[in-house]
Amino acid sequence: MQKWIYFLLVILSFVLYGNSIRNDYSLDDEFVTGSSVQKGILGIPEILTSRYGVRGDEIALDYRPVVLVSFAIEYQFFKANPHVSHFINILLYACCLIVLYNVLISVFSIQKIFEWLPLVITVFYAIHPVHTEVVNSLKNRDELFSFLFGFLFLQYGFHYFTVSEKRINNLLLALIFITLSLISKIVAILYFPVFVLILIFNRLLKWDKGNYLLLGSSLFIIIIFSYFVLSGLKRETYAYENSLIGVTDLTVILPTCFKIILHHIKLLLIPFPLRYYYGNNMFPLENTFEPAVIFSFIVHTALLITGIIQFRKREVLGLLILCYLGCMFLYFNFPIPYTGMFSERALFFSSVWFIAAVVIFLYRIITISNMSILKNVILLIAFIVFVSYSFLTIQRNFYWKNIMTLVSHDISDLENSIAANFSYANLLNNESKTTKDSINVVELRLRAEKHYEQTIRLFPYYPGYYYQFGKFYSYHLKNTEKAKYNFESTLKIDSADAGSNFELGKIYFEEKDYRRSYPYFIRAYNKIQTDSLLLFYLAQNALALGDLNSCYIVNNQFLKLYPDIKYPYLNLGVYYSTIMKDDSAVIYFEKGIALGDRNPDLLKNMVFYFNKKNNKEKADYYQGLLLQK
Repeated sequence: MQKWIYFLLVILSFVLYGNSIRNDYSLDDEFVTGSSVQKGILGIPEILTSRYGVRGDEIALDYRPVVLVSFAIEYQFFKANPHVSHFINILLYACCLIVLYNVLISVFSIQKIFEWLPLVITVFYAIHPVHTEVVNSLKNRDELFSFLFGFLFLQYGFHYFTVSEKRINNLLLALIFITLSLISKIVAILYFPVFVLILIFNRLLKWDKGNYLLLGSSLFIIIIFSYFVLSGLKRETYAYENSLIGVTDLTVILPTCFKIILHHIKLLLIPFPLRYYYGNNMFPLENTFEPAVIFSFIVHTALLITGIIQFRKREVLGLLILCYLGCMFLYFNFPIPYTGMFSERALFFSSVWFIAAVVIFLYRIITISNMSILKNVILLIAFIVFVSYSFLTIQRNFYWKNIMTLVSHDISDLENSIAANFSYANLLNNESKTTKDSINVVELRLRAEKHYEQTIRLFPYYPGYYYQFGKFYSYHLKNTEKAKYNFESTLKIDSADAGSNFELGKIYFEEKDYRRSYPYFIRAYNKIQTDSLLLFYLAQNALALGDLNSCYIVNNQFLKLYPDIKYPYLNLGVYYSTIMKDDSAVIYFEKGIALGDRNPDLLKNMVFYFNKKNNKEKADYYQGLLLQK
């Protein structure tokens, strides 16, 4: 019978998620398709010694080698094939369901309440639409591995405490699985307190050196790993991602947190609408005592009290409630704000306990009620939930086809999300660069403009938004005045911003307003002294204003930094021409031409110069280049 149940769970996984196999890469999947992964098996040593993701000096994520190793092995045999990756994600989800089913029996003994309850709980967990993010997002394979190995830790750890045979095997397997879960994703630290709760519930925390060997070893692994990860972690959470950043007033923080955790329950009961991102302004706090906050406080206080009472009575319902509250607390946003404030993947682990508690609670009602109509109503509701959840899950897979299909669908429910509007505007803008349909280009850019404007309406305090909007107007809509306005708005917030100073300098330079452009270039140069384009314009601007000394200094710096591009040579050529040193100018012009410059006026001047010098060979050479033009 058990093998048939395993087979059923595998089939159910593919029925629910089979249509996702046709999906492409989607949101954040670049984390698992990087250069180390594309080396295949040869990239594994690099993966094992590198962090999950690094972006310059600003971002260094935690250590998740398991997921990257899986993609490296996959790449070795199938290359970059998202369809194979999605197929493997479904298989991993099926494995998670099988392990979950076993844990509900072997650890929680839920079959003692009713034989089929572990399967019912597992099936309702399987169909829940809130898990579509984890299964559809290849990047979230780390959640699947963490769940799989974490539940195996619970299973073998419990066996170590309760089964006298093969204790050493169970000990080693438990330690291996908690380690694998941690190096899949650091959220695996949640499995340890859950495990301790299970031991307390079953009165297994008795003094025994063998018993505490597992607990001590597990805790040691968690502490060492957490220290290693957190000591090198660089991932600042910004105010546009989480409105609690920088807030110290507990009368604002705690009510907002209670509002967020109420959304956990809301989505677990009514998983609609689902969103790929949340962030700042998705949970605005109107006042400390608004109804949602009070209701959330009452609900969670009632859950905590009920959980403690039922736990002390050794009712499994109490254990499940406390497991849910404990896992949910990691995403409470206090004392540590959570990136994005909330995410659906945060429910992947905690939803197990919530679903199990609801199923058992409803079963208790059915068994103690003498009202047949109540039983029928509960069964009817369960059937409706099963059908609707399954439908929503299958439907949601289609939206995860790629980044554009996902964001385009969800954006209607993300009107108040700052980061979502900004990312969608960028997507539309990038899409407009690749399409060949001129009408579609206009439509895409108008939509991008709308979402850039919405971003700034929602959060007018972040200079990066104005800067990006200014570039959009400057390079794509060719609206110089609006570009100026947005770059100037950036500088009102951050006067030293190199990007906006450079862009404003460039605009005024192209308008030949050299006196106005020069201070902007200088401010940009004071911030960044190695950008080739900035050095080019700064030198040109200095020359146009007759600041020959600055022109010479900047061009020589330019030449030292970039000896293989033509512009510093051309600039120095113009400089020497200006000070009437034609022979020196020609030396630099020749190097610029050798590096690819084919300006007709320059070539004509070179022909004239060498004819004047009676150097027919070089005059003919440059005449030939001129004719090629």
